[in-house]
Amino acid sequence: GGQGHGQSETPPPFPSQMVSAVAQLGKAEEEVDALHAQLEARGVNSRGTQDVFGRKFAVPVDGEHKSLCLGPVLFGRGMLKQPHMRAFWAATFGFFCTFFAVFAPAALITWIKESQAQGGLGLTAEELSTAGAAAVGTTVGMRFLTGPLCDKYGARKTMAFLLLTALPGLVVLATAQGADQFTAGRALIGLSLASFVTCQVWCSQMFTKSIVGTVNATAGGWGNLGGGVTLLVMPMVMEGMLQLTGDDRNGQDKAWRLCMLVPGCLCLVATLAVITGRDLPDGNYRELERSGAKQKGSGAKTFAIAASNLNTWWLMIGYAFCFGVELTMNNKSVIYFYEYYDVSKSLAGVLGACFGLMNLFARSWGGMLSDAAMAKFGLRGRLWAYWVVQVAEGFMCLALGLSTVYTPSPSRMRCSPECYTECTDPIFTSRSGDFCVPKYSTDPYAFGDHVTPGDGQNGMFGQYRNEIKYLNRTKTVLYTIISNAAWIKPCASTSIDNPGVGCTNFDATSGLCMSALEELPTDLKKVVVGDYGNDECVRNSGKLVETMVIIVFFSIFVQMAEGLTYGIVPYVSRPALGGVAGMVGAGGNLGAVIGSKAIIANSDYDQGFVVLGMVVLCTSLLFHLLYFPEAGGTLLKKGALGSFSPQLWMPQGDDRGADQLDYSAAEAPSVSRTTSLAPPQSGEDCSEAENGRDVATRM
Repeated sequence: GGQGHGQSETPPPFPSQMVSAVAQLGKAEEEVDALHAQLEARGVNSRGTQDVFGRKFAVPVDGEHKSLCLGPVLFGRGMLKQPHMRAFWAATFGFFCTFFAVFAPAALITWIKESQAQGGLGLTAEELSTAGAAAVGTTVGMRFLTGPLCDKYGARKTMAFLLLTALPGLVVLATAQGADQFTAGRALIGLSLASFVTCQVWCSQMFTKSIVGTVNATAGGWGNLGGGVTLLVMPMVMEGMLQLTGDDRNGQDKAWRLCMLVPGCLCLVATLAVITGRDLPDGNYRELERSGAKQKGSGAKTFAIAASNLNTWWLMIGYAFCFGVELTMNNKSVIYFYEYYDVSKSLAGVLGACFGLMNLFARSWGGMLSDAAMAKFGLRGRLWAYWVVQVAEGFMCLALGLSTVYTPSPSRMRCSPECYTECTDPIFTSRSGDFCVPKYSTDPYAFGDHVTPGDGQNGMFGQYRNEIKYLNRTKTVLYTIISNAAWIKPCASTSIDNPGVGCTNFDATSGLCMSALEELPTDLKKVVVGDYGNDECVRNSGKLVETMVIIVFFSIFVQMAEGLTYGIVPYVSRPALGGVAGMVGAGGNLGAVIGSKAIIANSDYDQGFVVLGMVVLCTSLLFHLLYFPEAGGTLLKKGALGSFSPQLWMPQGDDRGADQLDYSAAEAPSVSRTTSLAPPQSGEDCSEAENGRDVATRM
């Protein structure tokens, strides 16, 4: 018995029951994790994760407390809960209201541009172009400023401020007595459109990177929808106002001014909604800075970081010719349909609204495509998807212009039989001097011997068309309206007060009616008169349906490209997210100024669309210069440029993004904390647990 004395004893075998218990416990933990994953996929914070101040989140979050979900909680009882969904809807609605306010005057432009004798301001095509450019041009500088303001003070406060800036502009516009005041009003309202930057920054700070493309695209798209809704709704509001004020000169003048109350009230409501939100998932900037969790930001430094990154500039140019194209179309589409086609002012508003209404889903499609490409191919997938869609946008813009550019329109006529200006060619054609710009004055007797209307110019009296159906046949009767109000360019049309009578036997040579005037067979207070004698005219060619089909697909690609842009923006520079978002957003408005004032500056809209399409295609080639060292570019693989970084300057020190918190430094107690400053992995979503989730939050 003494052989083992002084030697260590061999431990007894581990009981098999213990091994079995450990295995069962591991299996139970796996089942619990699977249950959590199922609940999180439905938008439930089943782990009970709390913010740095001990408040439980309403949605499942990642290691940085950013929401892992959007779709499951987008609608329903929890859709407005703090902080994530409240921020999403406040950002979306706030941006929607500024878009609505900026383009409300464009929706009513067919009334506002009328002469003062008809209740308008008597605006010329040049003045309309200047005002449209001013509406989107002032936003350029404001968006540059808004990005650093978001990093310094937060997207919430900055958006509330921008919403309030629209109100003085609406007052100036509603009291305008001429073109200068009208332009000033539109310029002031345009400042509020920088709210797009706050919308994208706020959402990027609230939602995890794996779904940020979809989130930003949805919020931005539904915000952009305000441009389509205002073009659709404001003409109806105007018609309602006319019922109250009357449709005479004084009534129309008062009606369009009163319409500005609608966007004003919307902006006030949106301000209240925005200010009740929260800056970041864990709280507002000030309280987080006091707690020590958040680093105090410097607006100037974040702007410098953003401006010194080459990718910021390539994205800025790209956004100039997708969002910039949308703003250009919002400015031009209503007047384009009204002048080119046989439609009333109200119908022109409806047709023009179709471009903006694609935001209901198309921009979200772009974000979804961006996220899907990221999941399948990484960041290079986002870049390729962006380029392909932008190219498709360019081709659709070309198609829109080419569909009518060789057809007579209000801006051009055939050189024969008679033209009083130089004969030229439409763009991209081999024809030799087929077209000319009509020589025209609103006064039928402005030229010539002042005896015969139209002598010395290319004007004509518009006709009212009435169709009579009988015995399965249709008879068309044209009533020529002999009045200055009905004096139009060839191939043009206009809306006038119902004159009551017209001539069915008009002699264009003498300018006389060869029979007694007859009563117009309509009780409408306003009638559309136009050139029905030339079947070649765009308005008589039956191309409206074709144009609308192209417009719809054109708009879809434009909105998708916008969504794809802001699926890439959060990857450019984490410390300067606001600065990058602001500069890229400013590019969109700069593109709108170029589109509205330089490319489609006059009433030759379809030729402008051709040029714009070519510019979009050419600038899309710059997308191949986008390069991220950790991922590559469209043509270059990861690390292909060695140590080169598109971030040309970066300050020394620990510069963190405004949404990067150090929970370990927070003074307030918290149930859930993480010391990780790295973003969650790109593959995470509502059905996956995030890296760095605190073990204390698990069951």
